[in-house]
Amino acid sequence: METLHILNDVIFNHYFLIGGLFLSYLVYRILHALFGDNNYLQTKYRSRGHTWRSIQCNKSIPYNIYCTVCGKLMLPLIGLFCECCGVSACKRCRRVVDKKFRCKQFTWPVDKQFHHHWVHIGNSRAEHSDNNDDTIRKYYCCWCQRTKLCHDSAFNDSEQCDFLKYRKIMIPPACVQVENGVVTGIKPPTFPDWEPLFIFANRKSGSNRSDEVLSLFRGLLNPIQVVDMAETAPESVVRWMPPRARVLVAGGDGTVAWVLNVLHAAPHVKASVAILPMGTGNDLSRVLGWGAGLASHLDAQAIIEDVQHAEEQLLDRWKITIKPTRGRLRSRGRERVMYMYNYASIGVDAQVALDFHRARSQFLYRYGSRMLNYMAYVLMGAGRAIDSRCDGLEQRLRVRLDARDPIPLPPIQALVVLNIPSWGAGVQLWNMGNEGDVEEQSISDGKIEVVGISSSFHIARLQCGLAEPYRFAQASQIKIELEGCCAMQVDGEPWVQRSATVLVEPAGQCRVLRKPQAE
Repeated sequence: METLHILNDVIFNHYFLIGGLFLSYLVYRILHALFGDNNYLQTKYRSRGHTWRSIQCNKSIPYNIYCTVCGKLMLPLIGLFCECCGVSACKRCRRVVDKKFRCKQFTWPVDKQFHHHWVHIGNSRAEHSDNNDDTIRKYYCCWCQRTKLCHDSAFNDSEQCDFLKYRKIMIPPACVQVENGVVTGIKPPTFPDWEPLFIFANRKSGSNRSDEVLSLFRGLLNPIQVVDMAETAPESVVRWMPPRARVLVAGGDGTVAWVLNVLHAAPHVKASVAILPMGTGNDLSRVLGWGAGLASHLDAQAIIEDVQHAEEQLLDRWKITIKPTRGRLRSRGRERVMYMYNYASIGVDAQVALDFHRARSQFLYRYGSRMLNYMAYVLMGAGRAIDSRCDGLEQRLRVRLDARDPIPLPPIQALVVLNIPSWGAGVQLWNMGNEGDVEEQSISDGKIEVVGISSSFHIARLQCGLAEPYRFAQASQIKIELEGCCAMQVDGEPWVQRSATVLVEPAGQCRVLRKPQAE
């Protein structure tokens, strides 16, 4: 009994230390968010079509540093611009601009000629004078990206726009079909090789930079092509997507899986998916060459070019059916069906993912960052090192590969099923220490790899490249019988699973995009 009290004290003090460090860093992040220079954490104003942001934000479209109404030179503290059309205003004049200047219109009458949307972005000389009619002004079209210089007296705003730069990926407003204010379909334009690009961004992903991504692309494309997943579900967008498209998902592995599932449920759309890594692990992004995380400076035009030149590749899709077993004092639970693209696991790594998932669902997580996520994962993983909840997992699991007899399991605390080479933020789990004695992995061969992990300390050693996992086999179908209660996860979505039979079987393939290699 005394030993038990000592162990409880150790666990309590350990979690007290973890909580103190975690909260200290969180307070720092909150103060940095409130008083730092990150202007993407919130939209400054939203009113009458224009979406205003600080002019200090990094943008891919030009804007005027002088107020469009009063001509005042705007400092970052008082300067605003519309992220969609690029019109600028100081805080005092932004209501006037809302009434006087329209923003980008995502739809347009078919029988009406579509003109350039010119926005004044500055003068060609240093002197600024609103009273001089001969002042040479610089204008920018927020649809075709053209700029021109002209006198006010010679300005012509009735020129037809041809969407020059991004016409192959742009949805022209005249092609958008709307009924009762809701988009119902897209009529393909006559442009050759037209394949529109859609951007889906998830605000709940680890890097907390979705506002920046949304702002960057809204200024270059039709705003309906840039989807904030916190406000608009992908399911509602896929209903009216054209038959062929390319999709850029700005988020983590869970967000990518969400979009892939939505696209797979819409057979009328053949869309290939690229990734802008904004999660914590970004394992699928690493495998496809899109990187481990976002760069400090985002170049929207370079990203679009990479997506346009990316190569299509097939990715295996796996159906996971979870059938709860009937207990002595309770009825059988409801069957659950999920789909996997990266990996699934039962045990200690899923428990750490569950702890992190609960932590980031708190209110203060809005001030988080990717670095904070890594710190949380490390601290929570260290906490699970003295937690015996996953001990003896091999005694509660029976694993059958391709309908054969159960495989013998060594002492493990986690069982991992892999579809891609990357696991746990870049660990090459299946190939670690492989000298040709096991088959190579492929993301499109219809096989998955099964490995075991002995403890959370084993995970730490794997992250440092100082250990190897237990490699069991490759298979096309897996049946797992779980006794008791244990944490489980599929592509970063964790939960607590009671006794059940888990069946993993093929469920087709999906289209993804591999980033072109730099020459």
